[in-house]
Amino acid sequence: MIFVSYYLWIAPRILLAIFLIYLLRRKLQKQLPIFTVFVVFELIQFSALFAAFLQSPFPAAIYRWLLLVSQVISSILELAVIYELANELIFARSSLASVLRPVLRGILAILLLAAAIGSGFFRGISIYRLTNVLGVVDFSSNLIQAGMLLALFVFARVLRVSWRDWVPGVALGFGIAASIDLASAALRAAFGTDSIIAVDRTQMAAYHVCVVIWLVFLFRSETTPALPDVKLTLSDLEPWGEELQKMVRR
Repeated sequence: MIFVSYYLWIAPRILLAIFLIYLLRRKLQKQLPIFTVFVVFELIQFSALFAAFLQSPFPAAIYRWLLLVSQVISSILELAVIYELANELIFARSSLASVLRPVLRGILAILLLAAAIGSGFFRGISIYRLTNVLGVVDFSSNLIQAGMLLALFVFARVLRVSWRDWVPGVALGFGIAASIDLASAALRAAFGTDSIIAVDRTQMAAYHVCVVIWLVFLFRSETTPALPDVKLTLSDLEPWGEELQKMVRR
């Protein structure tokens, strides 16, 4: 089972590096710049944690603090990516963008403010108490991601969101991983510390599925045939107009 844990920790990051290289090669980072920063940070985070994990002279507390700080930054970046995806997939396609955009900003601001206020109630700051605060932030972030996925499914037909593009695939990967994380968080609350290892592996597997979805949609968007750029002139439309006049006369 140790091999499974190592695989679920390392393999998704290898796939994520391939995803980043392919993303930069196609020059798609300008479409989702915050998401690109998030991917780069995930790779840096993994490299730092893996190096600290292999260096046995380092105390375990250093690894835990490094893990905590990196997860806080990752959670903040995920919230920023959610807003970026909403702007790309919903706001840009809806006439209600002026109403929806301030609402989403308000939700994110309230969420971050609540996390900051909650951490202020702890008098003696320790790694364990900060971990509890991080759990609240992670749960809220996963809840927003899952809700966004549901909203995308609802508005996909209304806003005519094309699922052949790679951007909806990013939202889909986030949404599926967030839904699995929410379910695993419920299991952790129900079974306590006995389920920590199983929950961690479940969440790592969910992240693995998320990265695979990103890769599939990125490759799929390149192989999707583009519609030919045909420009109609007035001379091309004249025969159609004549045929229409004949049909009306009949």
